[in-house]
Amino acid sequence: MKKTILTVLMACALAGGARAAVPEDSKVFTPYFNMTMLEAGYLPSQGNIFSGGNIDTQVGMLAKLSQKDQLFGLYDFNYDGQGFAPQDTKQFTDRSMTHLFNLEYRRALSEKFRLRPGVSFSHDYSRTGANETWKTGLYNMNSFGLQLAGDYLFDFEKNGIVTLTLLTKSVKFPNYTDLLSEFNSVNGQQAGVNGGLEDQRLTQISLTPMWGDFFGGATYTQQDYKNQKVVDLNSVTEAGYGGTKQKDKTFMLDAGFRRKLWILELSPLVSYTVHRSNQNYVRFKSLGATATDLLSGSSDVTFIGRNYDYNETTLSVPVDLDITGKWAIGGAVSVTSRHYTSRPKRDALNDYIMGTKQENLMTTLTGSIRKRINEIATVRLFYSLVLASSNCKFEQYMPYNYTGNSFGVAYQLSY
Repeated sequence: MKKTILTVLMACALAGGARAAVPEDSKVFTPYFNMTMLEAGYLPSQGNIFSGGNIDTQVGMLAKLSQKDQLFGLYDFNYDGQGFAPQDTKQFTDRSMTHLFNLEYRRALSEKFRLRPGVSFSHDYSRTGANETWKTGLYNMNSFGLQLAGDYLFDFEKNGIVTLTLLTKSVKFPNYTDLLSEFNSVNGQQAGVNGGLEDQRLTQISLTPMWGDFFGGATYTQQDYKNQKVVDLNSVTEAGYGGTKQKDKTFMLDAGFRRKLWILELSPLVSYTVHRSNQNYVRFKSLGATATDLLSGSSDVTFIGRNYDYNETTLSVPVDLDITGKWAIGGAVSVTSRHYTSRPKRDALNDYIMGTKQENLMTTLTGSIRKRINEIATVRLFYSLVLASSNCKFEQYMPYNYTGNSFGVAYQLSY
């Protein structure tokens, strides 16, 4: 669920970023390249030290067909290795890899209006366990989508532009199966037919203004699941699911700016996300618990309605202090706060505390030294302190409360 939203938002961000980064001058062909490579060591308060890497690369080409017509192609490769992440998003050891392809046709209708229809497809691979291979990852995903975007340019001097984008995608998870269906089937015999439960039709509409150093946007995403049904109280004691199909809705607002003030480089960003899903959750506390225990009121089986609804706020404030033309000292503060609207918190024994709601908070403090090698390349040494806290105290499967230290190097190349 979370992975799908992030992938689609990344695709839209890439399209918007490419639009802003690629100069539309008199050249017939204009290349675009941006690569960031990171390698770091991680020391959590729970567990052993480990290392992880990240690679994010975009390669694109803008072809000028005429005074009014352009064609832009973009390939994005992203590898997200082991590392720290906000609670309820991934384990320390999770790894993912994405190949995204986007082809866009641009037609200037007038001096201020432009249409950009496009097509995209992606292959996402994941490894959430030591016994998984890239080919058999539970959350492996394939998608194919169509896009129609319209640009209104209102201030040429400050690159003022407002973009309205409509996007639809067919998303398939060929390897996905879920534990509830396996648990309720005889000896797990139903597991073989559970592939594709997460398959969905994703629809998104976004409005993104940019003006000078400022940018922002509003994005609405709807995920209509093709096969996944919603758990309800009656169906839990029968086959596990009712007749209603799962539907998720996400609304996000974000705003920020990039500006250089004397020797300071600032790029703060704030976002607010509202996620709603009609999917519920059944918790089996012990191995011997059965779905029929709900009828007897046993605490070993608990039904949580709308378990995945949450509101989330993220604030990031990176600052670089230019010491010389090549060297800079950097600092950053990042805070992610998530509040579940229906999910109760759990104690250390995996018992729900009814009348309360789960809340997660993750704060990251970073210090760095940056060297600008030349006009297109920079290298940065950094240290980060992560403070993760939650009123959920059950951490057998997912870390919620920990302190993490990371240190590493990042290299960026862009032109």
